[in-house]
Amino acid sequence: MTTYDLWMTKFGDLPPLRQVAIMVGMAIAASDLLTVLFFLVVRLDRLDVALIVTTIIVVVVSVPLGAFLVGLNYRLKQTALRLDLALRKDDLTGLSNRNEFYMQSQKQIALCDPDKSAGAVLYIDADHFKSINDRYGHAVGDGVLQEIGILIRSTIGEWDFAARFGGEEFAIFLTGADLGKADWISHRILSGVRDISKYLRIGDLDVTVSVGISIHRPGQGLEEALVAADKCLYAAKSQGRNRIVHADDSPATIFEPKLRKI
Repeated sequence: MTTYDLWMTKFGDLPPLRQVAIMVGMAIAASDLLTVLFFLVVRLDRLDVALIVTTIIVVVVSVPLGAFLVGLNYRLKQTALRLDLALRKDDLTGLSNRNEFYMQSQKQIALCDPDKSAGAVLYIDADHFKSINDRYGHAVGDGVLQEIGILIRSTIGEWDFAARFGGEEFAIFLTGADLGKADWISHRILSGVRDISKYLRIGDLDVTVSVGISIHRPGQGLEEALVAADKCLYAAKSQGRNRIVHADDSPATIFEPKLRKI
Protein backbone atom coordinates (compact mmCIF):
# COMPACT_ATOMS: atom_id res chain seq x y z
CA MET A 1 0.00 0.00 0.00
CA THR A 2 1.38 3.42 -0.97
CA THR A 3 1.69 6.46 1.32
CA TYR A 4 -1.23 8.02 -0.56
CA ASP A 5 -3.39 4.96 0.05
CA LEU A 6 -2.53 5.01 3.75
CA TRP A 7 -3.34 8.70 3.99
CA MET A 8 -6.65 8.19 2.17
CA THR A 9 -7.54 5.33 4.51
CA LYS A 10 -6.75 7.39 7.60
CA PHE A 11 -8.70 10.35 6.23
CA GLY A 12 -11.70 8.12 5.48
CA ASP A 13 -11.66 6.86 9.08
CA LEU A 14 -12.14 10.39 10.46
CA PRO A 15 -15.61 11.60 11.55
CA PRO A 16 -17.53 13.32 8.69
CA LEU A 17 -17.48 16.77 10.34
CA ARG A 18 -13.74 16.58 10.79
CA GLN A 19 -13.29 15.57 7.15
CA VAL A 20 -15.36 18.58 6.05
CA ALA A 21 -13.41 20.89 8.36
CA ILE A 22 -10.08 19.67 6.96
CA MET A 23 -11.19 20.11 3.33
CA VAL A 24 -12.66 23.58 3.98
CA GLY A 25 -9.52 24.59 5.85
CA MET A 26 -7.29 23.40 3.01
CA ALA A 27 -9.43 25.28 0.47
CA ILE A 28 -9.32 28.50 2.50
CA ALA A 29 -5.56 28.25 3.07
CA ALA A 30 -4.88 27.63 -0.62
CA SER A 31 -7.20 30.46 -1.69
CA ASP A 32 -5.64 32.93 0.74
CA LEU A 33 -2.14 31.97 -0.33
CA LEU A 34 -2.98 32.40 -4.01
CA THR A 35 -4.77 35.69 -3.33
CA VAL A 36 -1.70 37.10 -1.55
CA LEU A 37 0.54 35.86 -4.36
CA PHE A 38 -1.55 37.46 -7.07
CA PHE A 39 -1.92 40.68 -5.05
CA LEU A 40 1.86 41.00 -4.94
CA VAL A 41 2.46 40.40 -8.65
CA VAL A 42 -0.75 41.59 -10.35
CA ARG A 43 -2.69 44.86 -10.17
CA LEU A 44 -6.17 44.18 -8.84
CA ASP A 45 -7.62 47.67 -9.32
CA ARG A 46 -9.30 46.62 -12.61
CA LEU A 47 -12.50 44.52 -12.65
CA ASP A 48 -11.46 42.28 -15.54
CA VAL A 49 -8.15 41.48 -13.90
CA ALA A 50 -9.89 40.74 -10.59
CA LEU A 51 -12.33 38.38 -12.35
CA ILE A 52 -9.51 36.55 -14.11
CA VAL A 53 -7.54 36.20 -10.89
CA THR A 54 -10.62 34.94 -9.02
CA THR A 55 -11.31 32.38 -11.75
CA ILE A 56 -7.71 31.14 -11.67
CA ILE A 57 -7.82 30.81 -7.87
CA VAL A 58 -11.09 28.85 -7.99
CA VAL A 59 -9.74 26.48 -10.67
CA VAL A 60 -6.41 25.93 -8.91
CA VAL A 61 -8.11 25.19 -5.59
CA SER A 62 -11.09 23.16 -6.84
CA VAL A 63 -9.29 20.82 -9.30
CA PRO A 64 -7.08 19.00 -6.75
CA LEU A 65 -9.88 19.06 -4.17
CA GLY A 66 -12.30 17.60 -6.71
CA ALA A 67 -9.76 14.97 -7.76
CA PHE A 68 -9.32 14.01 -4.11
CA LEU A 69 -13.09 13.64 -3.58
CA VAL A 70 -13.51 11.64 -6.80
CA GLY A 71 -10.66 9.34 -5.78
CA LEU A 72 -12.15 8.85 -2.32
CA ASN A 73 -15.58 8.12 -3.80
CA TYR A 74 -14.04 5.60 -6.23
CA ARG A 75 -12.30 3.78 -3.39
CA LEU A 76 -15.54 3.65 -1.43
CA LYS A 77 -17.38 2.19 -4.41
CA GLN A 78 -14.68 -0.44 -4.96
CA THR A 79 -14.80 -1.40 -1.30
CA ALA A 80 -18.61 -1.64 -1.46
CA LEU A 81 -18.38 -3.87 -4.55
CA ARG A 82 -15.88 -6.18 -2.85
CA LEU A 83 -18.07 -6.41 0.25
CA ASP A 84 -21.15 -7.09 -1.88
CA LEU A 85 -19.31 -9.83 -3.75
CA ALA A 86 -18.10 -11.37 -0.49
CA LEU A 87 -21.68 -11.45 0.79
CA ARG A 88 -22.94 -13.20 -2.35
CA LYS A 89 -20.14 -15.65 -3.13
CA ASP A 90 -18.63 -18.70 -1.51
CA ASP A 91 -14.91 -18.01 -1.10
CA LEU A 92 -13.76 -21.58 -1.64
CA THR A 93 -15.67 -22.60 -4.77
CA GLY A 94 -16.54 -19.28 -6.39
CA LEU A 95 -20.20 -20.32 -6.54
CA SER A 96 -23.02 -18.30 -4.99
CA ASN A 97 -23.83 -18.79 -1.35
CA ARG A 98 -27.18 -19.99 -0.03
CA ASN A 99 -28.72 -16.53 0.36
CA GLU A 100 -27.80 -15.46 -3.17
CA PHE A 101 -29.14 -18.75 -4.56
CA TYR A 102 -32.47 -18.24 -2.82
CA MET A 103 -32.74 -14.64 -4.01
CA GLN A 104 -31.92 -15.37 -7.66
CA SER A 105 -33.99 -18.55 -7.88
CA GLN A 106 -37.02 -16.99 -6.23
CA LYS A 107 -36.73 -14.05 -8.60
CA GLN A 108 -36.69 -16.44 -11.56
CA ILE A 109 -39.75 -18.28 -10.26
CA ALA A 110 -41.59 -14.97 -9.75
CA LEU A 111 -40.83 -13.93 -13.36
CA CYS A 112 -42.05 -17.25 -14.75
CA ASP A 113 -45.56 -17.78 -16.14
CA PRO A 114 -47.58 -19.06 -13.13
CA ASP A 115 -49.03 -21.82 -15.31
CA LYS A 116 -45.59 -23.13 -16.30
CA SER A 117 -42.63 -24.77 -14.59
CA ALA A 118 -39.76 -22.40 -13.82
CA GLY A 119 -37.15 -25.14 -14.21
CA ALA A 120 -35.42 -27.87 -12.24
CA VAL A 121 -33.64 -28.03 -8.90
CA LEU A 122 -30.59 -30.23 -8.36
CA TYR A 123 -29.35 -31.06 -4.88
CA ILE A 124 -25.81 -32.46 -4.91
CA ASP A 125 -23.71 -33.97 -2.14
CA ALA A 126 -20.13 -35.27 -2.30
CA ASP A 127 -20.12 -38.92 -1.17
CA HIS A 128 -18.07 -39.99 1.86
CA PHE A 129 -16.50 -36.54 2.04
CA LYS A 130 -15.49 -36.90 5.68
CA SER A 131 -13.40 -39.95 4.79
CA ILE A 132 -11.59 -37.87 2.13
CA ASN A 133 -10.71 -35.24 4.74
CA ASP A 134 -9.67 -37.89 7.24
CA ARG A 135 -7.49 -39.83 4.80
CA TYR A 136 -5.94 -37.06 2.66
CA GLY A 137 -6.30 -33.96 4.83
CA HIS A 138 -8.48 -30.88 4.65
CA ALA A 139 -6.32 -29.26 1.97
CA VAL A 140 -7.22 -32.09 -0.42
CA GLY A 141 -10.83 -31.88 0.74
CA ASP A 142 -10.87 -28.19 -0.12
CA GLY A 143 -9.32 -29.01 -3.49
CA VAL A 144 -12.11 -31.50 -4.18
CA LEU A 145 -14.76 -28.88 -3.37
CA GLN A 146 -13.02 -26.33 -5.58
CA GLU A 147 -12.94 -28.78 -8.49
CA ILE A 148 -16.62 -29.59 -8.01
CA GLY A 149 -17.33 -25.85 -8.13
CA ILE A 150 -15.32 -25.50 -11.35
CA LEU A 151 -17.15 -28.47 -12.87
CA ILE A 152 -20.56 -27.07 -11.97
CA ARG A 153 -19.75 -23.61 -13.35
CA SER A 154 -18.54 -25.11 -16.63
CA THR A 155 -21.62 -27.34 -16.93
CA ILE A 156 -24.56 -25.04 -16.26
CA GLY A 157 -25.90 -22.38 -18.61
CA GLU A 158 -25.82 -18.59 -18.51
CA TRP A 159 -29.26 -18.29 -16.90
CA ASP A 160 -28.78 -21.07 -14.34
CA PHE A 161 -27.81 -20.55 -10.71
CA ALA A 162 -25.48 -22.68 -8.60
CA ALA A 163 -24.46 -22.41 -4.98
CA ARG A 164 -22.54 -24.14 -2.28
CA PHE A 165 -25.00 -24.62 0.54
CA GLY A 166 -22.31 -25.45 3.05
CA GLY A 167 -19.89 -28.29 3.69
CA GLU A 168 -20.03 -30.63 0.70
CA GLU A 169 -23.58 -29.74 -0.37
CA PHE A 170 -24.42 -27.90 -3.58
CA ALA A 171 -27.63 -26.77 -5.25
CA ILE A 172 -28.38 -25.81 -8.85
CA PHE A 173 -31.44 -24.12 -10.31
CA LEU A 174 -31.72 -24.88 -14.03
CA THR A 175 -33.90 -22.17 -15.51
CA GLY A 176 -36.61 -23.53 -17.79
CA ALA A 177 -35.15 -27.04 -17.72
CA ASP A 178 -37.28 -30.17 -18.08
CA LEU A 179 -36.47 -33.59 -16.66
CA GLY A 180 -34.44 -34.58 -19.72
CA LYS A 181 -32.10 -31.59 -19.44
CA ALA A 182 -31.83 -31.96 -15.65
CA ASP A 183 -30.84 -35.63 -16.10
CA TRP A 184 -28.29 -34.68 -18.75
CA ILE A 185 -26.68 -31.98 -16.58
CA SER A 186 -26.66 -34.32 -13.59
CA HIS A 187 -25.06 -37.07 -15.66
CA ARG A 188 -22.28 -34.72 -16.79
CA ILE A 189 -21.58 -33.73 -13.19
CA LEU A 190 -21.70 -37.32 -12.00
CA SER A 191 -19.22 -38.35 -14.69
CA GLY A 192 -17.04 -35.23 -14.39
CA VAL A 193 -16.23 -35.65 -10.72
CA ARG A 194 -14.51 -38.93 -11.55
CA ASP A 195 -11.69 -36.89 -13.14
CA ILE A 196 -10.99 -34.84 -10.03
CA SER A 197 -8.30 -37.30 -8.92
CA LYS A 198 -6.43 -36.55 -12.17
CA TYR A 199 -6.56 -32.80 -11.59
CA LEU A 200 -5.37 -33.19 -8.01
CA ARG A 201 -2.81 -35.85 -9.06
CA ILE A 202 -3.92 -38.36 -6.44
CA GLY A 203 -4.32 -41.69 -8.18
CA ASP A 204 -6.23 -43.54 -5.48
CA LEU A 205 -8.61 -40.69 -4.69
CA ASP A 206 -12.18 -41.75 -5.47
CA VAL A 207 -14.61 -38.84 -5.74
CA THR A 208 -18.31 -39.39 -6.44
CA VAL A 209 -21.47 -37.41 -5.84
CA SER A 210 -25.14 -38.17 -5.34
CA VAL A 211 -27.79 -36.02 -7.02
CA GLY A 212 -31.45 -35.43 -6.24
CA ILE A 213 -33.63 -33.77 -8.88
CA SER A 214 -37.01 -32.12 -8.60
CA ILE A 215 -38.92 -30.32 -11.33
CA HIS A 216 -40.54 -27.09 -10.23
CA ARG A 217 -44.31 -27.31 -10.53
CA PRO A 218 -46.54 -24.33 -11.47
CA GLY A 219 -47.38 -22.37 -8.35
CA GLN A 220 -44.76 -24.16 -6.28
CA GLY A 221 -42.36 -22.20 -4.10
CA LEU A 222 -38.59 -22.66 -4.18
CA GLU A 223 -38.51 -24.20 -0.71
CA GLU A 224 -40.92 -26.95 -1.77
CA ALA A 225 -38.82 -27.77 -4.83
CA LEU A 226 -35.67 -27.89 -2.68
CA VAL A 227 -37.32 -30.19 -0.15
CA ALA A 228 -38.38 -32.53 -2.96
CA ALA A 229 -34.83 -32.54 -4.40
CA ASP A 230 -33.37 -33.10 -0.93
CA LYS A 231 -35.62 -36.15 -0.42
CA CYS A 232 -34.38 -37.55 -3.74
CA LEU A 233 -30.80 -36.91 -2.65
CA TYR A 234 -31.46 -38.80 0.58
CA ALA A 235 -32.88 -41.66 -1.47
CA ALA A 236 -29.79 -41.67 -3.69
CA LYS A 237 -27.53 -41.94 -0.66
CA SER A 238 -29.60 -44.62 1.03
CA GLN A 239 -29.57 -46.68 -2.19
CA GLY A 240 -25.78 -46.73 -2.49
CA ARG A 241 -24.65 -43.22 -3.51
CA ASN A 242 -22.97 -42.24 -6.79
CA ARG A 243 -26.33 -42.02 -8.55
CA ILE A 244 -29.17 -39.72 -9.60
CA VAL A 245 -32.67 -39.94 -8.21
CA HIS A 246 -35.45 -37.69 -9.45
CA ALA A 247 -39.08 -37.19 -8.51
CA ASP A 248 -41.83 -37.07 -11.10
CA ASP A 249 -45.34 -38.42 -11.48
CA SER A 250 -44.04 -41.99 -11.32
CA PRO A 251 -41.98 -43.58 -8.55
CA ALA A 252 -38.43 -42.27 -8.14
CA THR A 253 -36.24 -42.95 -11.12
CA ILE A 254 -32.69 -44.07 -10.49
CA PHE A 255 -29.66 -43.51 -12.67
CA GLU A 256 -26.56 -45.41 -11.60
CA PRO A 257 -23.47 -44.98 -13.78
CA LYS A 258 -20.95 -47.67 -14.49
CA LEU A 259 -17.79 -46.85 -12.59
CA ARG A 260 -14.59 -46.66 -14.54
CA LYS A 261 -11.08 -46.91 -13.20
CA ILE A 262 -8.96 -43.79 -13.02
